[in-house]
Amino acid sequence: MTGPDEVTGDNRDAAEAGSTAPFEYLHPLSIVLKSLSTIGRNIVLIGILYFSLFDRNIGYTALATLVILAIIVGMTALVWSRFTWQISNKEVRIKSGLLNRNNRSIPFDRIQDVSLEQKLVSRLLGLTTVRFETGSGGGEDGELNALKLADGEAIRDIIRDYNSGQVRETTAETAPVPDLERPPLFAMDNRRILIAGLFNFSFILLAILGTIAQNLDFLIPEGFFDPRNWIETLTEQEAINGLSMAARVGGVVAAIFSLIAVGFVSGIVRTYVREYGFRLDLADTGTRGFRRRRGLFTLTDMVMPIHRVQAAIIRTGPIREKFGWYHLKFQSLAGDPSGETDHSAAPCARPEEMASILEETPIVDLPPDLEFQKVNPAFWWRNALLASALILAVAIGNGLFVHPGFYAILLLAFPVITLTFLNWRKHQYALTEEQLFVRSGWWRRRLTILPVRRVQTVDISQSPLDHPLDLADVTIGVAGGSSIAPLKVQAIPVTMAQALRARLI
Repeated sequence: MTGPDEVTGDNRDAAEAGSTAPFEYLHPLSIVLKSLSTIGRNIVLIGILYFSLFDRNIGYTALATLVILAIIVGMTALVWSRFTWQISNKEVRIKSGLLNRNNRSIPFDRIQDVSLEQKLVSRLLGLTTVRFETGSGGGEDGELNALKLADGEAIRDIIRDYNSGQVRETTAETAPVPDLERPPLFAMDNRRILIAGLFNFSFILLAILGTIAQNLDFLIPEGFFDPRNWIETLTEQEAINGLSMAARVGGVVAAIFSLIAVGFVSGIVRTYVREYGFRLDLADTGTRGFRRRRGLFTLTDMVMPIHRVQAAIIRTGPIREKFGWYHLKFQSLAGDPSGETDHSAAPCARPEEMASILEETPIVDLPPDLEFQKVNPAFWWRNALLASALILAVAIGNGLFVHPGFYAILLLAFPVITLTFLNWRKHQYALTEEQLFVRSGWWRRRLTILPVRRVQTVDISQSPLDHPLDLADVTIGVAGGSSIAPLKVQAIPVTMAQALRARLI
């Protein structure tokens, strides 16, 4: 929809860009969507005004609410009127800004990914958000929010076809079959999502309730978050004092199981909201890649170019692996709408389903007869000693100066030592002519399959504790990888570390 104030100037800019298409506005309903989003973020402010400044006066609160609504809608409409966009022959142009005008040009050949995102209200209205990502390190480099779904899909197809050197045919006889009308490469029904949720134990529900309670602390009694008040209150209750020791222990056990149940429910709900309708297709039009759609409240539709895949990551756990379930991810140069570079390709899949996906990439699946090498046992006993010393210091400090019951913290040393030992047994690596395989973690098991040609850097490092044992860690740098948790082979002899680096570089 073209604005009357943009006719002469913007059309002149369009001609300079090599296109006769005029600059257009976003869909007018974007004013409503952005206003609702801003109002939702100010509900807490209205509550604070009601309980504090206006002393629970409904009239003043209603008047203040109307003023806030008018300001929000007015500013949103003003911002909308100053935001225009254009798709020329070779670039996307976006003009925005109230006082400081910004004219941004994004060439097609710099755009690495175009993703579509639909929140629940946008989906009901048939709108979508188009995001452009150029891999500059700052997330998406442009956003059109909101457009008609058909317009968003057309923009994505235009850019993908341009980057692949194709020209889209407009006749019905030569048009490609839409991805969603073909059998999917991988998909998850509600039963599969439920299984994935059972393995994604989470306390996110408790975290959300805690955040709400912290923001509404003026409604909560004083000392609510102080455990000493709860202990004193409970010990003074006659109903509790009259219970037998068995009943008290049973109550504690019931509380623990309730907490576990909350964790399972939270994991299921979180997984269902994120993975609902999960579908992975092979996008043959434009740049060849994987097209992924998922989401209950926010539907994301993105295409990950296969040539930008750097590594494959297979996640599982001791229970999940026993039942034959795995989570396949691809580490890519392109970030998804949430900013992550590890793209879920199959959140809950069987080995044969992962193999069919990997066949579409240059990455070769794990050979059944591949021999892995273990790392030095110092990986576990050295970390176990350090962790035990820390636990001992905490237990003694709290036991002497706070309460003798804190000496029970020493019991934590046993599971920590056990987990460290199990992590050592699972930390292995193998190298073929084409790929590096690295296993890590016992509870959160991870297998990284990295083509050698994707290796960017190899660093050998030694800590003060490594020198006496002549050990070293090898850190492998991969484009698009995490700088916080990079791929590592830990606690191997220095000579083996040097040999590994020589083969990788």
